[in-house]
Amino acid sequence: MKGAKAYLASLLIVAGTLPAPEAAAADGKGQFGVRGAGLVTCALYNQERDARSEVYRVVAAWMDGYITGSNQHAVDTYDIASFESTELLAALVSENCKKYPDTPIFVVLRAIIEKSAETRLRAPSKKVEVAIGDRKVLLYEEVLRRIQEKLASAGFYRGPINGTYDAKTQAAMKAFQTSAKLEPTAFPDQLTLLRLLSGGS
Repeated sequence: MKGAKAYLASLLIVAGTLPAPEAAAADGKGQFGVRGAGLVTCALYNQERDARSEVYRVVAAWMDGYITGSNQHAVDTYDIASFESTELLAALVSENCKKYPDTPIFVVLRAIIEKSAETRLRAPSKKVEVAIGDRKVLLYEEVLRRIQEKLASAGFYRGPINGTYDAKTQAAMKAFQTSAKLEPTAFPDQLTLLRLLSGGS
């Protein structure tokens, strides 16, 4: 977990920088209203996240709603956060908020989502359950194909790009995790996927 925190801290908007709060488009002057939990400041968000309070749970639910709205209105997009869980996005917001304590979390989340659009899902894809030991996750089949492609291009995987998390894919993932100094579980956890699919390895 210590390595995971260090990696998240190094991301700063997944290797980007925050845009100015007024750099959004909506009306003729590029202004629009932000409502609800998006107005919570970064400082308050991190305080409530540390406490795992009701405020934090409300903000996390708001984040899911924001992603759904982005999916609905973004061009050429089925899911703008193709593999990122709410908890991963919440952690990324938290790390970036440390640098921008007075900024509304909407600004931070918007920048992260704009960056994640690079790996968005452009069309529907069925979800596949991946289970290793007692750990389970649902991932889009297209994401599993991307995992295989990334592992293959890095020299860890020699098999079909078929969206199946089979024994060869698991062995390749374990080798990737070892090379990236992550816990070699073969499980496609969020930090591993962030490193592999977002080019942070």
